[in-house]
Amino acid sequence: MAHMKQTETGQWYLADDWHIDDVRIVRPDLDDDQCIHVLEMLSDAFDANDGITWLGIEYTADRLYPTIEEEVND
Repeated sequence: MAHMKQTETGQWYLADDWHIDDVRIVRPDLDDDQCIHVLEMLSDAFDANDGITWLGIEYTADRLYPTIEEEVND
């Protein structure tokens, strides 16, 4: 997912884009607004040492929107 991009002034930078479709791969039951919420929470907690991972997406989605199975087990 990481790729090189250029700013409008021609400066290069490394971008690592995550999309709501990526969240939906982990949690297909979430709607667009819920997927955006997951990405916003990941962005707020972002640490360049850890980055964003599939496990982080899953954990964040599960904390924000527990599945019925998780609610029964808690």
